[in-house]
Amino acid sequence: MRSEITLRNGAGDPVPLDLAGGGQLEPIIDLIGEAGTLLLERLNRSRTVKKKGFRDLVTDADYCSENHILSGIRRLHPEDSILSEEAGGTLPSTGRCWIVDPLDGTTNYSHRHPLFSVSAALVDDQGPAAAVTHSPVLGKTWYALREGGAWSLDRHGEVERLSLESGSDLGECLLATGFSYQRKELDHGGLEVFEVLLRQAREIRRGGSACLDLAFTAAGIFQGFWEFHLAPHDVAAGALLVREAGGIVTDGEGQQDWLQGGSIVAASAELHPRLLEVVRPAMPPKVFSDE
Repeated sequence: MRSEITLRNGAGDPVPLDLAGGGQLEPIIDLIGEAGTLLLERLNRSRTVKKKGFRDLVTDADYCSENHILSGIRRLHPEDSILSEEAGGTLPSTGRCWIVDPLDGTTNYSHRHPLFSVSAALVDDQGPAAAVTHSPVLGKTWYALREGGAWSLDRHGEVERLSLESGSDLGECLLATGFSYQRKELDHGGLEVFEVLLRQAREIRRGGSACLDLAFTAAGIFQGFWEFHLAPHDVAAGALLVREAGGIVTDGEGQQDWLQGGSIVAASAELHPRLLEVVRPAMPPKVFSDE
């Protein structure tokens, strides 16, 4: 366990990573990193793979990571609710809740593709309060506190503040997106959005982990990210990372229903209006999806 993350203010003093409502973020950062280590240990082993749908997979590694994270959260914060991808749960109308994705990019993981991640976010009555996303293969963690900034932590313990900036010219931007397992966005113009942006943007990447795509957006690797048919565990952590890095996060209609509404548009403040303009016409019917 890390004894201290060496994040310091302008006076050189250590900055505490205090959670709204009590507790510290450092133990959660450690917990998510430990889950990532468990995933790495199992990456090249034979594994049990089950289908939740035609393309939607779950492995024994998902459950191993989830069990570790949930037991740790229950030990650290026994009064808090938990909503996790495999174990389920509900997002309460009031109080604190941890939203957990124990393995985002399960399809990648099952094929030994390196782009997969682990994430957890703390949500309270005011919305997202804290976020951690970890890439086991890259050995990198991104974390944020509401009104406290977003930061990256590498395997050597180096901390760097995240800042998302860009111009509004799509031709200068690298974008990211994804597609739902059932390809539902193809029925309401999602492919047309992809085509428009493919023609106008410098390039588009489709990595297979929304959590990681949002972390990369917060870090300024991508200047914008959009996707339809997402669940809270896909976006809770990453959205706060983008916000605290200076970006804008909305749903596909430009409103704030991105956590449970299924769609998200996250981009630099300069690019977001242009990206939203392209995405908005392809918004799906207002039906929550757990994809």
